[in-house]
Amino acid sequence: MTISKENLTMRTCTMEDLDSILELQERICAGMNEPDWFVATSREENTLFLTPPNTIIGVYDGNKLIAFGSLVFPGMDSSNLGWDLEWPTEKVLHCATLDTIVVDSNYRGLGLQRTLIQLCVKHAREIMPDCTVLTTICPDNIYSLRNGLAEGFEILMRKIKYTGVDRYILGLKVSD
Repeated sequence: MTISKENLTMRTCTMEDLDSILELQERICAGMNEPDWFVATSREENTLFLTPPNTIIGVYDGNKLIAFGSLVFPGMDSSNLGWDLEWPTEKVLHCATLDTIVVDSNYRGLGLQRTLIQLCVKHAREIMPDCTVLTTICPDNIYSLRNGLAEGFEILMRKIKYTGVDRYILGLKVSD
């Protein structure tokens, strides 16, 4: 069976998609050879990500969720990666977080991760035109790192995050 990107659809996820989002994450985690490459987000976090202006953009093969990307505007929350960078409050308040991008293993190689990065950055630009989009990537995950760098992100810091895993913090300044 040949899978074509043209046969897939993309849309903003809703609360009705929450269980599918969690199921896809579970499948990704179960199939990972390198478990430190991905830290799953909780039901509560994904519920927050589904609350505007935050967003989760899903990619579907028919009715099956096969990939998604999430973007959050964390504001003053301690999860804001701007705090890790020791940025001043005013700059931290102009940050968005590209939190999660996952692609079902059967659909990798179609450019979906880069497409989801582009769509999340576009959403960030629409909501907060002067923001910096921050994200974390495991330094050993050459695939995600290559895609993030190709989309214009720059490595800003290396830090132990998420209960003890090594991460790069990357940033991209968006503007009109």
